[in-house]
Parts: sequence; C-alpha cells; structure tokens
Amino acid sequence: LMYERAIAMGNAIDSTSRYTYGSALNSYLTFVRIHNIPVDPTEETLSFFTVYTSNFIQPRSVASYLSGVCNQLEPWFPNVHAARRSMIVTRTLEGCLRLKSVPVSRKRPLSLDDLQIVLSHFHQNPSHDDLLFISMLLTGFFALMRLGELTFADNPRLRNWRKVSRRSTVTFNDIQYSFHLPSHKADRATSLAEHAVSPTLIQAMGRWSSEAFKIYVRKHPVLLHALLFGADH
Repeated sequence: LMYERAIAMGNAIDSTSRYTYGSALNSYLTFVRIHNIPVDPTEETLSFFTVYTSNFIQPRSVASYLSGVCNQLEPWFPNVHAARRSMIVTRTLEGCLRLKSVPVSRKRPLSLDDLQIVLSHFHQNPSHDDLLFISMLLTGFFALMRLGELTFADNPRLRNWRKVSRRSTVTFNDIQYSFHLPSHKADRATSLAEHAVSPTLIQAMGRWSSEAFKIYVRKHPVLLHALLFGADH
C-alpha cells in the first residue's frame, strides 16, 4: 500500500505541470542562494521573490511560478500556501502587475483567405511533411482545436497518451474525416454546456471543479455561444 500510495502521490499533478513546477522551484532556489536567504518560503521571502522575478518575466507569469513553488515545497513547509495567500504577497504581485506589465501581443487570427494562400503555396508537389502541416492547419482551424491538442511533446517524459487523439479512431471518406477526442475532452460536461446547462450545476455534478474552465469557455466560441444563448432556444 505504501508503494501504491507513493505512485499515486507522484501522479497527483499532470506531467507537464510537474515539469513547469520544477522549473519554478529551480528559479526560487537560485533566488534564495543568490540573496543568501533561508529556503523557508515565508511571506517576506515570497514577496521578495515576486519583486525579483518580475524583473525577468512578465508579472502575470509570476503567479504561476508561485503556484509551482507552493506545490513543490508543501511537503517540507506545510504553511507555504498560507504565506502565498498573505496580504503582503498578494499586494506585491498586484503592484508588480501595475508597474511592469505590458500588453499581450497577439497575432492576427487566421482567416479563410490565409488558408487558401497556404493551400496554393503547397499545391505543386507537396512533400509528406507539407501534407501533414496542411492537415494539422485545416483540422485545427475547423475543429476549433489549440496547437497543444494537435502536437506531441518533444520530451518523452511529458507525453501523456491519455491526451492524444488516437490514429485508430480516424474514419474518412471522399468528403470528410473524423476522429475521437481524448476522454478528458469528450466528457459529458462539454455536452451539458452545449445544451446551456449552467456552469454552476455542472460544477455541482463534480466536473469543472477549478475556475480554469472559465478561461477555456471564453476562448471557445461554440461553448460561449451555447452558454449565452442556449437557454433561449
């Protein structure tokens, strides 16, 4: 049981998150070593780390760094989350956001004309890689998929087959093709949202337990439209 529990605890967070959190912890350890500060993540130390890190990365990303530090140090410092939520840390982060944040620079969204340009460019004797690129581009555009849902991590340790659309699920004919989404993308929560069920009720059913789904809904036009206007139909 101890062995099984150790495995379960080791998989408590996603492999990608674990890798990112490890990077945040390395940054924190470098910070305390440079400034000759104890590793103990007190309110003072975390607030100083926030100010220091905001000089090198966008303050909006510092919050993720703090989450990573909390996750990695919690087994040794159980009060780290309380320190993170303290007034001095939260206000320091808010101040850095006001002082050092710059607007996000976003690329112009793709249009149908852009897709036509790509198709025209690769029209003559496309290579296998060219065809794969076109397939990814068109699939991502018309299926409203993100880049991370169309690619696989270069680092084998970050690969999670449960998040991959399997080639064995692909079906196609002369006019269309389809494939099954991974289970975490094809659950009933999404279907309920498309039928205008309130997000509060979906959370009460045990799904969408975190607030992260609100970011996904804002960026997913189909779900956003369903939640806004589905109740009228």
